[in-house]
Amino acid sequence: MTASPDRVATWASVAFVPLWSSGVLFGVLALRHGPPFAVTGLRFAVATAILATLALLRGMRWPRGAALGHAAMVGLLMQGAHYAGIYAGLAAGMPAGVTGLIVGLIPIVTAIGAVPILGEPFTQRRAWAAASGVAAAVFVSRNGLATGSTVPIAPAAMGLGALALFSGAGATLWQKRFGMGGADLPSAAVQLAVGTLIMTVCWGLLERDSPGIAWSPAFLVPFLWLVVANSVGATLLLLWLLARGAAGRVTGLFFLVPPVTALAAAPMLDEWPQPTTLIAITLGALSVRLLMTERR
Repeated sequence: MTASPDRVATWASVAFVPLWSSGVLFGVLALRHGPPFAVTGLRFAVATAILATLALLRGMRWPRGAALGHAAMVGLLMQGAHYAGIYAGLAAGMPAGVTGLIVGLIPIVTAIGAVPILGEPFTQRRAWAAASGVAAAVFVSRNGLATGSTVPIAPAAMGLGALALFSGAGATLWQKRFGMGGADLPSAAVQLAVGTLIMTVCWGLLERDSPGIAWSPAFLVPFLWLVVANSVGATLLLLWLLARGAAGRVTGLFFLVPPVTALAAAPMLDEWPQPTTLIAITLGALSVRLLMTERR
């Protein structure tokens, strides 16, 4: 007996959350053995090759003209600036649980930005979601929020987290403004290729004199997970869900990313969440939940 489409979509959604959250967790493990831009650039290069090969084997049409430009811009914002902020922030001491919260807040910043950029109404639910999201950000930036200690997060790490948050929201707004133009396999490969270029430039400018990647099983295991499970697997699941009109479902999944990341970081990275972290995660989840209810 074959599973119904709704059941398949449900299982795909269940698989998406840990795969997407694992990008932060395994990213921390990989960054222990190499500088962030070198590791991320290599990850994107391998993932680009895999997705491009899949697109070619399926004979899919590649974006051209304006569609290519839009895919490149989304790649610049999401795969370039967003991930540069994420992994450089992790390398600068940003706890994994806080990084997961940043990812989870992207829908809130997107909803707020959609008011002036897309002309969407600023509804009461959107106002409450914004207030809850701001409160979550306040808890994150409070003095003493850190990795299992009372040492505050460095301002540089917080700045990189802000870059990741606003560039991730910017990529989403760009897609909304100019059509999805990126919700297909060739466009995803283009976006990753742009991300590879950005990471290579950052490596050349900022990490050229730093120690290179320490090749060992301790690096290869999390690195291969990042490529296969996160960059390729999670991307394919996301595209599959979007192709079946599950954009609302995908938005809702992001409110699960922060708690899953924070809970998994405890045994995996020995980063035990503090009360302020848990409060911030709860507020962020409430924000996204309010937005989901508004869309319904």
